[in-house]
Amino acid sequence: MIKQLGAILLALAATGAVAQTGPLGALQCTGKPVTIRLSIIKPGQLALFKKAVADHQAWYAKNGNGTKVAMVRLTKRAGGALSYDDGTAMTVVTYDAKPQPAKDAGYAAFVKEYQDSSTVKDEHRGCLG
Repeated sequence: MIKQLGAILLALAATGAVAQTGPLGALQCTGKPVTIRLSIIKPGQLALFKKAVADHQAWYAKNGNGTKVAMVRLTKRAGGALSYDDGTAMTVVTYDAKPQPAKDAGYAAFVKEYQDSSTVKDEHRGCLG
């Protein structure tokens, strides 16, 4: 009985019925899967955060993956004047349908830049479209 159950689970995993892959796990997305992060930028580290975003995008491009990484500058209002808030930013990652590239030294480098320049306050995953 245990051997049969093991064989059934192995067969399901091989067909992908149990697999939890991609940014949305097993959920189907008829548009594009996205991850949206709100980051608190460490004082004086906005330039490094921007570099992390650029290096993140370059890593996907170098690996032949069409995933797009974009930074959203947020605004703040002080005394009626609107300005950019250098203390917060959002990133929007819109994933390609291709599998994610293998993590390598380039991946570790941009992750370190994010960690050195910011703290993720909030993260949401969803389907665009």
